[in-house]
Amino acid sequence: MDATTGIPPAVTEETEPFWAAAREGRLVVERCSSCGAESFPPRGICRRCRARTMEPAEITGPGRVYSFTVNHQRWLPGLEVPYAIVLVEFPGRPGVRVAGRIRGCAPEETAIGMPVAVGFEPGPGGFAIPSFLAVPDGGGS
Repeated sequence: MDATTGIPPAVTEETEPFWAAAREGRLVVERCSSCGAESFPPRGICRRCRARTMEPAEITGPGRVYSFTVNHQRWLPGLEVPYAIVLVEFPGRPGVRVAGRIRGCAPEETAIGMPVAVGFEPGPGGFAIPSFLAVPDGGGS
């Protein structure tokens, strides 16, 4: 499976810290320095208190699949199908859910609640794209 097929992301002032951290293999979300709320995707404004005092907060621990979809449609030439896209939530981080492709298991083995580790893979335009690696039973949070 290759994630380099597709359209490179548009980098804005709000998303630049996310893409810079991704280049280094780190997953960051926004944290409001006024009220402490965390959120994703980055918007540059707190969803809770509306302050514009956002800073990057790194996620290092495993997550769990909150939801997923298996795509069988070949949207672009060279895109291998099927593949699963997961929405992952992280313990102790309410309001933070990150989407990405799952690796390390067949799409039909993807399940809600399964533990996953944070990872990245090469994406279009040389960007590092978040992806998640299936963790064997007992290896999650």
